[in-house]
Amino acid sequence: MESREDWKSVLAYLPVLVRSTNLFWPSKVAEALKEMAQGLDHSRLISRAEAAEWFGKVLPALANLLLQLPTLLESHYQNADYILGKYGFKTSLRLLGSQEAGMVFLSQNNIDVAFQELVGALLAYAFFYLFPATNRGANYLRTINFDELLASLYEGYSQKQESKLKCIVHYFKRICSCMPVGLLSFERKVLPQDRHPLFKSYPEADFWSKSVLPLCTFEVNSVGFIEEQSADALEVDFANKYIGGGALHRGCLQEEIRFMINPELIAGMLFLPSVADNEAIEVICAERFCDYKGYASSFRFAGDHADKRHFDSFGRRITRIVAIDALCSPGMKQYALKYLLRYVAGDHADKRRLDSFGRRNTRIIAIDALCWPGMKQYALKCLLQYVKFALEQVECTENSSSS
Repeated sequence: MESREDWKSVLAYLPVLVRSTNLFWPSKVAEALKEMAQGLDHSRLISRAEAAEWFGKVLPALANLLLQLPTLLESHYQNADYILGKYGFKTSLRLLGSQEAGMVFLSQNNIDVAFQELVGALLAYAFFYLFPATNRGANYLRTINFDELLASLYEGYSQKQESKLKCIVHYFKRICSCMPVGLLSFERKVLPQDRHPLFKSYPEADFWSKSVLPLCTFEVNSVGFIEEQSADALEVDFANKYIGGGALHRGCLQEEIRFMINPELIAGMLFLPSVADNEAIEVICAERFCDYKGYASSFRFAGDHADKRHFDSFGRRITRIVAIDALCSPGMKQYALKYLLRYVAGDHADKRRLDSFGRRNTRIIAIDALCWPGMKQYALKCLLQYVKFALEQVECTENSSSS
């Protein structure tokens, strides 16, 4: 059989493996299929009660939600600018390209109540691998369909990947039993490269060296989690240039974990291309649905989470997350002036307008994603954060725990 050219041409696209002249399933897949073949009463993969809930309630509800997507989109575009349209701000769902400052609000508005059905429908669309994949890479957009996350369980099983999927499944169970209320906003913030007397622009070295502002309050915590800080905090995630990083692939560090426990963040991957040096992405109102334990390979789903955070005057849950692009394994080049300026400029972009509607934050929480392998220059990174946060005269908390 190994001598057949037709077989060789299609082997890479088949789900089976070949050893010598025999075909077989990978052992994990074979084990799972054997359990499934015995029926739910003999399965260790999923209990009968869980199967009844998933196949009897959740999947039908997701199908109904998908059937509503055209109507949900029509409703969205009819009401998208109801909050800020009178001020000339466009907030409808659209591609927010590189160097294009702007905001997208995602919700369904029923009189005075904003439901998150549209976000749920978009994620269900991705779960069933229905988004067109054509030209996303050409437009600097990461894949949004869940096929690679699902396939990773087959290609090389790991508990962290299973736990990531459990987070997504739990989210779908929650929204199918009770649709969340709230308005979710995504904003691309841009610091202009060119100087302008009326606007903040990309700061050069003399901007920082000539500053006479006093330093702000600075606190370092060795324990705790960024997502458990008080609601008045702006959470800064030094992230992948593609929002979400490897959340729908094999990544499982701080950014990817946050996208799993707050799955609505994934919706931003649909329309937010990669982040440049002078840009930041801010997301407000992403609800947390899951508890977890562990980090990276030890990450595990730990059940339901009831998000108790209050809503602002625009109907957004007061969870404020900002993503900026971190250098990847920079080595000694991180000490060059060019990269020191890049680091402070990216974060300067997200705080040039600390609140999209005028209210300043009282604290900024800086997650220590700087401390992943290759980024362990703690003193340098803390000093740079100290300097740039002083510009806005806000309290800064550096969380130096592994999470």
